[in-house]
Amino acid sequence: MKSNICAAFVFFTFSTTASALPTSATSSDLPSRIVNGFPIDITEIPYQASLRRSVASGWAHSCGAVIISNNAVLTAAHCVDSYVLDPSVLKVVVGTSYRLSGGQSYMISRIIAHEQYLQSTLENDIAVVGTSKTMTFSASVNSVAIASSTLSLPIGSEALVSGYGTTSYEGTTSSVLQAAKVKVIAQETCARAYLRITPITSGMLCANATQPPRDACQGDSGGPLVADNVLVGVVSWGEGCADALYPGVYTRVSEYNSWIVRNVGLL
Repeated sequence: MKSNICAAFVFFTFSTTASALPTSATSSDLPSRIVNGFPIDITEIPYQASLRRSVASGWAHSCGAVIISNNAVLTAAHCVDSYVLDPSVLKVVVGTSYRLSGGQSYMISRIIAHEQYLQSTLENDIAVVGTSKTMTFSASVNSVAIASSTLSLPIGSEALVSGYGTTSYEGTTSSVLQAAKVKVIAQETCARAYLRITPITSGMLCANATQPPRDACQGDSGGPLVADNVLVGVVSWGEGCADALYPGVYTRVSEYNSWIVRNVGLL
Protein backbone atom coordinates (compact mmCIF):
# COMPACT_ATOMS: atom_id res chain seq x y z
CA MET A 1 0.00 0.00 0.00
CA LYS A 2 2.75 2.30 0.69
CA SER A 3 6.31 2.97 1.39
CA ASN A 4 7.89 0.85 3.98
CA ILE A 5 9.51 3.00 6.56
CA CYS A 6 11.84 0.30 7.38
CA ALA A 7 15.51 -0.47 7.35
CA ALA A 8 14.93 -2.03 4.01
CA PHE A 9 12.21 -0.13 2.19
CA VAL A 10 10.36 -2.93 0.49
CA PHE A 11 8.69 -0.66 -1.90
CA PHE A 12 7.77 2.83 -2.38
CA THR A 13 5.49 4.42 0.15
CA PHE A 14 2.68 2.22 -0.61
CA SER A 15 4.51 1.46 -3.35
CA THR A 16 6.15 0.22 -0.27
CA THR A 17 5.13 -1.02 3.10
CA ALA A 18 6.82 -0.03 6.21
CA SER A 19 8.34 -1.82 9.09
CA ALA A 20 11.08 0.49 10.07
CA LEU A 21 12.39 3.82 8.98
CA PRO A 22 14.14 3.61 5.61
CA THR A 23 17.79 4.36 5.72
CA SER A 24 19.10 4.10 2.19
CA ALA A 25 16.28 3.15 -0.12
CA THR A 26 15.37 5.09 -3.24
CA SER A 27 11.85 5.58 -4.52
CA SER A 28 12.25 2.80 -7.04
CA ASP A 29 12.96 0.34 -4.20
CA LEU A 30 9.64 0.84 -2.41
CA PRO A 31 6.29 -1.17 -2.62
CA SER A 32 2.35 -0.90 -2.48
CA ARG A 33 -1.06 -2.63 -3.25
CA ILE A 34 -4.65 -3.29 -2.13
CA VAL A 35 -5.22 -6.14 0.36
CA ASN A 36 -8.64 -7.84 0.74
CA GLY A 37 -10.24 -5.43 -1.67
CA PHE A 38 -12.57 -5.91 -4.61
CA PRO A 39 -12.23 -5.33 -8.38
CA ILE A 40 -13.59 -1.95 -9.43
CA ASP A 41 -14.25 -0.43 -12.84
CA ILE A 42 -12.41 2.75 -13.72
CA THR A 43 -15.74 4.47 -14.46
CA GLU A 44 -16.53 4.26 -10.75
CA ILE A 45 -13.27 5.99 -9.79
CA PRO A 46 -12.24 7.88 -12.98
CA TYR A 47 -9.70 9.91 -11.00
CA GLN A 48 -7.41 6.88 -10.56
CA ALA A 49 -4.13 7.05 -12.50
CA SER A 50 -1.00 4.94 -12.83
CA LEU A 51 2.59 6.13 -12.96
CA ARG A 52 4.66 3.91 -15.23
CA ARG A 53 8.44 3.89 -15.43
CA SER A 54 10.56 3.20 -18.49
CA VAL A 55 12.33 -0.17 -18.25
CA ALA A 56 14.27 -2.30 -20.71
CA SER A 57 11.15 -4.24 -21.70
CA GLY A 58 8.92 -1.18 -22.07
CA TRP A 59 6.88 0.45 -19.31
CA ALA A 60 6.23 -0.95 -15.82
CA HIS A 61 3.70 0.17 -13.22
CA SER A 62 5.54 2.10 -10.52
CA CYS A 63 3.01 3.90 -8.33
CA GLY A 64 -0.52 5.14 -8.17
CA ALA A 65 -1.60 8.73 -8.76
CA VAL A 66 -4.82 10.74 -8.78
CA ILE A 67 -6.15 13.22 -11.35
CA ILE A 68 -6.75 16.65 -9.83
CA SER A 69 -6.96 18.77 -13.01
CA ASN A 70 -6.81 18.27 -16.78
CA ASN A 71 -3.03 18.70 -16.73
CA ALA A 72 -1.98 17.43 -13.31
CA VAL A 73 -1.98 14.39 -11.07
CA LEU A 74 -1.09 14.15 -7.42
CA THR A 75 1.14 11.38 -6.06
CA ALA A 76 3.55 10.59 -3.24
CA ALA A 77 6.92 12.34 -3.28
CA HIS A 78 8.70 9.05 -2.62
CA CYS A 79 7.35 7.81 -5.96
CA VAL A 80 8.94 10.55 -8.03
CA ASP A 81 11.71 12.32 -6.11
CA SER A 82 14.37 10.36 -8.02
CA TYR A 83 13.01 11.60 -11.35
CA VAL A 84 12.53 15.34 -10.79
CA LEU A 85 15.45 16.13 -13.10
CA ASP A 86 14.42 13.56 -15.71
CA PRO A 87 10.60 13.34 -15.85
CA SER A 88 10.73 11.65 -19.27
CA VAL A 89 11.48 8.39 -17.44
CA LEU A 90 7.85 8.35 -16.26
CA LYS A 91 4.45 8.62 -17.88
CA VAL A 92 0.88 8.90 -16.59
CA VAL A 93 -1.74 6.38 -17.69
CA VAL A 94 -5.43 7.12 -17.09
CA GLY A 95 -8.78 5.63 -18.02
CA THR A 96 -8.07 1.93 -17.54
CA SER A 97 -9.18 -0.82 -15.16
CA TYR A 98 -6.09 -2.85 -16.02
CA ARG A 99 -2.62 -2.63 -14.55
CA LEU A 100 -0.67 -2.82 -17.80
CA SER A 101 -3.09 -2.32 -20.69
CA GLY A 102 -5.74 0.06 -21.99
CA GLY A 103 -6.28 3.71 -21.21
CA GLN A 104 -4.55 6.84 -22.44
CA SER A 105 -0.91 7.69 -21.84
CA TYR A 106 0.56 11.14 -21.23
CA MET A 107 4.21 12.00 -21.00
CA ILE A 108 5.27 14.09 -18.02
CA SER A 109 6.44 17.66 -18.44
CA ARG A 110 7.31 18.50 -14.84
CA ILE A 111 7.54 16.97 -11.38
CA ILE A 112 7.25 19.16 -8.29
CA ALA A 113 7.99 17.21 -5.10
CA HIS A 114 7.39 18.94 -1.78
CA GLU A 115 10.50 20.91 -0.91
CA GLN A 116 10.45 19.61 2.67
CA TYR A 117 9.91 15.95 1.85
CA LEU A 118 12.04 13.74 4.11
CA GLN A 119 12.83 10.23 2.94
CA SER A 120 13.86 9.21 6.44
CA THR A 121 10.44 9.92 7.98
CA LEU A 122 8.21 10.28 4.89
CA GLU A 123 7.01 13.66 6.13
CA ASN A 124 5.56 15.90 3.40
CA ASP A 125 5.23 12.88 1.11
CA ILE A 126 3.42 14.63 -1.71
CA ALA A 127 4.16 15.73 -5.27
CA VAL A 128 2.40 17.37 -8.20
CA VAL A 129 3.07 15.91 -11.65
CA GLY A 130 2.25 17.85 -14.82
CA THR A 131 1.33 16.18 -18.10
CA SER A 132 2.80 17.36 -21.39
CA LYS A 133 -0.66 17.50 -22.98
CA THR A 134 -4.11 18.26 -21.61
CA MET A 135 -5.99 15.14 -20.58
CA THR A 136 -9.31 14.50 -22.29
CA PHE A 137 -12.02 13.91 -19.70
CA SER A 138 -14.69 11.24 -20.17
CA ALA A 139 -16.66 8.66 -18.19
CA SER A 140 -13.37 6.90 -17.40
CA VAL A 141 -11.11 9.94 -16.97
CA ASN A 142 -11.97 12.77 -14.60
CA SER A 143 -10.59 14.78 -11.70
CA VAL A 144 -11.56 14.60 -8.04
CA ALA A 145 -11.91 17.56 -5.70
CA ILE A 146 -9.13 17.97 -3.15
CA ALA A 147 -9.85 18.42 0.54
CA SER A 148 -10.11 22.01 1.72
CA SER A 149 -7.65 23.28 4.30
CA THR A 150 -10.47 23.39 6.86
CA LEU A 151 -11.75 19.85 6.34
CA SER A 152 -11.99 17.85 9.56
CA LEU A 153 -12.60 14.13 9.15
CA PRO A 154 -14.51 12.54 12.05
CA ILE A 155 -12.98 9.40 13.52
CA GLY A 156 -14.61 6.41 11.86
CA SER A 157 -15.28 8.18 8.56
CA GLU A 158 -15.38 5.65 5.72
CA ALA A 159 -13.10 6.18 2.74
CA LEU A 160 -12.16 4.28 -0.41
CA VAL A 161 -8.54 3.46 -1.25
CA SER A 162 -7.69 2.09 -4.69
CA GLY A 163 -4.77 0.96 -6.79
CA TYR A 164 -3.05 -1.54 -9.04
CA GLY A 165 -0.61 -2.87 -6.41
CA THR A 166 -0.06 -6.22 -4.73
CA THR A 167 -2.82 -8.07 -2.93
CA SER A 168 -0.69 -9.18 0.03
CA TYR A 169 2.55 -8.10 1.64
CA GLU A 170 5.37 -8.94 -0.80
CA GLY A 171 2.76 -10.93 -2.71
CA THR A 172 1.57 -11.03 -6.30
CA THR A 173 0.18 -8.01 -8.10
CA SER A 174 -3.37 -7.71 -9.33
CA SER A 175 -3.94 -7.46 -13.08
CA VAL A 176 -7.01 -5.30 -12.49
CA LEU A 177 -7.81 -2.18 -10.50
CA GLN A 178 -8.77 -2.93 -6.89
CA ALA A 179 -10.39 -0.91 -4.13
CA ALA A 180 -11.06 -1.31 -0.43
CA LYS A 181 -13.18 0.49 2.16
CA VAL A 182 -11.30 1.66 5.24
CA LYS A 183 -12.07 3.90 8.21
CA VAL A 184 -10.19 6.89 9.57
CA ILE A 185 -8.70 6.28 13.01
CA ALA A 186 -7.66 8.69 15.75
CA GLN A 187 -4.30 10.36 15.33
CA GLU A 188 -3.36 9.38 18.89
CA THR A 189 -4.12 5.71 18.21
CA CYS A 190 -1.95 5.76 15.11
CA ALA A 191 0.86 7.55 16.94
CA ARG A 192 0.92 4.86 19.62
CA ALA A 193 1.08 2.11 17.00
CA TYR A 194 4.13 3.67 15.37
CA LEU A 195 5.74 5.00 18.55
CA ARG A 196 8.93 2.95 18.10
CA ILE A 197 9.12 3.52 14.33
CA THR A 198 8.53 7.18 13.45
CA PRO A 199 6.38 10.15 14.52
CA ILE A 200 2.88 10.54 13.09
CA THR A 201 2.67 14.22 12.15
CA SER A 202 -0.24 16.55 11.39
CA GLY A 203 0.43 16.03 7.70
CA MET A 204 -0.39 12.33 8.01
CA LEU A 205 -3.75 10.57 8.14
CA CYS A 206 -4.26 6.98 9.30
CA ALA A 207 -6.91 4.47 8.32
CA ASN A 208 -7.56 0.75 8.54
CA ALA A 209 -10.29 -1.87 8.43
CA THR A 210 -10.99 -5.22 10.06
CA GLN A 211 -12.97 -8.39 9.39
CA PRO A 212 -11.18 -8.86 7.11
CA PRO A 213 -8.21 -6.50 7.48
CA ARG A 214 -7.99 -4.17 4.47
CA ASP A 215 -5.22 -1.86 3.37
CA ALA A 216 -3.18 -0.45 0.53
CA CYS A 217 0.05 -2.24 -0.26
CA GLN A 218 3.12 -2.31 -2.52
CA GLY A 219 2.41 -0.58 -5.81
CA ASP A 220 -0.45 1.48 -4.39
CA SER A 221 1.73 4.33 -3.13
CA GLY A 222 0.69 7.69 -4.47
CA GLY A 223 -2.87 6.54 -5.04
CA PRO A 224 -6.11 8.08 -3.74
CA LEU A 225 -8.00 7.84 -0.47
CA VAL A 226 -11.41 9.38 -1.15
CA ALA A 227 -14.27 10.16 1.26
CA ASP A 228 -17.59 11.59 0.09
CA ASN A 229 -16.13 12.30 -3.36
CA VAL A 230 -13.25 14.33 -1.92
CA LEU A 231 -9.57 13.38 -2.01
CA VAL A 232 -8.55 13.25 1.64
CA GLY A 233 -5.36 11.20 1.47
CA VAL A 234 -2.53 9.95 -0.73
CA VAL A 235 -1.17 6.44 -0.06
CA SER A 236 2.16 6.91 1.69
CA TRP A 237 3.53 4.21 3.99
CA GLY A 238 2.90 1.62 6.67
CA GLU A 239 4.30 -1.41 8.46
CA GLY A 240 3.53 -4.37 6.25
CA CYS A 241 0.07 -4.44 4.68
CA ALA A 242 -3.25 -4.93 6.43
CA ASP A 243 -1.44 -5.65 9.69
CA ALA A 244 -3.94 -5.36 12.54
CA LEU A 245 -1.33 -3.64 14.73
CA TYR A 246 -0.30 -1.01 12.18
CA PRO A 247 -2.77 1.25 10.33
CA GLY A 248 -2.09 2.47 6.83
CA VAL A 249 -0.57 5.96 6.74
CA TYR A 250 -1.58 8.53 4.13
CA THR A 251 -0.50 12.06 3.34
CA ARG A 252 -3.30 14.29 4.69
CA VAL A 253 -4.42 16.34 1.67
CA SER A 254 -6.14 19.10 3.67
CA GLU A 255 -2.78 20.02 5.22
CA TYR A 256 -1.35 20.64 1.75
CA ASN A 257 -4.29 22.31 0.01
CA SER A 258 -2.56 25.66 -0.54
CA TRP A 259 0.69 23.95 -1.57
CA ILE A 260 -1.17 21.85 -4.15
CA VAL A 261 -3.11 24.79 -5.59
CA ARG A 262 0.00 26.94 -5.79
CA ASN A 263 2.08 24.33 -7.55
CA VAL A 264 -0.60 23.21 -10.00
CA GLY A 265 -0.62 26.86 -11.03
CA LEU A 266 3.08 26.59 -11.92
CA LEU A 267 2.59 23.79 -14.44
